[in-house]
Amino acid sequence: MRICGTVFYEEGKMILMKKTILCFLTAACVLVSCLCLSSCGKKDAESSSSASSGASTSAAAGSDGQSPQASLPAGTKAGTINPLTGRSDLPSEAVGQRPVGIMINNLEAATPQHNIASADVCYEMQAEGGITRILALYSDWRNLSMTGSIRSARPYFVELAQSHDCIYVHVGGSQDALDAIQSSKVDSINGVSDSVTIWRDPGRKKSMGSVHSCVTDGEKLIQCVQKREIRTQAKSDGTAFSFRAEGDSQAPQGQSCETLTVPFSSYVTSRFVYDSQKAVYAKYQFDKGQMDAATGKQVEVENVLVLRTAITPTGDSLGHVDIQLKGGEGIYASMGRCQDIQWSMESASDPIQLTDSSGQELSLNPGKTWICIVGQKDDVTAE
Repeated sequence: MRICGTVFYEEGKMILMKKTILCFLTAACVLVSCLCLSSCGKKDAESSSSASSGASTSAAAGSDGQSPQASLPAGTKAGTINPLTGRSDLPSEAVGQRPVGIMINNLEAATPQHNIASADVCYEMQAEGGITRILALYSDWRNLSMTGSIRSARPYFVELAQSHDCIYVHVGGSQDALDAIQSSKVDSINGVSDSVTIWRDPGRKKSMGSVHSCVTDGEKLIQCVQKREIRTQAKSDGTAFSFRAEGDSQAPQGQSCETLTVPFSSYVTSRFVYDSQKAVYAKYQFDKGQMDAATGKQVEVENVLVLRTAITPTGDSLGHVDIQLKGGEGIYASMGRCQDIQWSMESASDPIQLTDSSGQELSLNPGKTWICIVGQKDDVTAE
């Protein structure tokens, strides 16, 4: 005895044929109904998705349906835009997160550094004796692989850390830098007192020496901020600088700048060479490309800023300098051209303001930025 639905086939061939046909018809109807429901559901989903997409497009375009503005003024919040680069590529879990600022060693003996090329913004300034140090800022730092090597703090780097509301990572510091950290209440992670978050990498220690081996990574940073209950939410949800909209990059209104040479001292000169195929500047120092030990790739940035200011020796035996972060003249280079600019910083808790020669707010092209802070008379050349 065979069963099809609830029909029993035991009444002869004719009944069997009729019942079989009925069974197939019933099954067909059920199948068609399912397909219709599925199709309707799909159309509803597509309609909902389309409506959502349309709403997003309309919001992006503005209430009048026009194209979005050509730039993002400093402080603009727009979805997953990385506040340090102006690019809409920030993972959702990093949106609204404070950046981390890591004090990177830039002695030639400490190169290549790990993860220097992945920094969103780098500030390079003198430390002492003609050497430079780098404050590397990262918006999405939780997944950082080993990064460093890390060196000691200086007071003007502390000011920049405060300006960007970042968690400052360093190993010790000059006395005035440590005093500045204390008085400004900058959240700092100091390798002198925290050898878990900042440790000595055996590989770097063996090849470069102990002093050039201090490193950290995202996992250890997360553990540290959780244990110490360091604030991770940014005070501001805006961008660090004014950025042009993605897809609307423009070359500065000035002279050609295929190569920008920035001499910090007789010890080190930074050089930026434009690659028109990639629309980036490749960075060189010590007469060779500045490489990233983590990736094997050269440091490349879309924007280069040179900010001039007063730099004076402190007169101590170590050759420390005092760098005034108040404002002055500067240069902005991008897309193979450069222009003269002005910069200002009202206080350590305020962001750097950039304007063109007419006093209008300067909008950077979206991308990574390298910022060189030099003396008033340092012979910076663009050619």
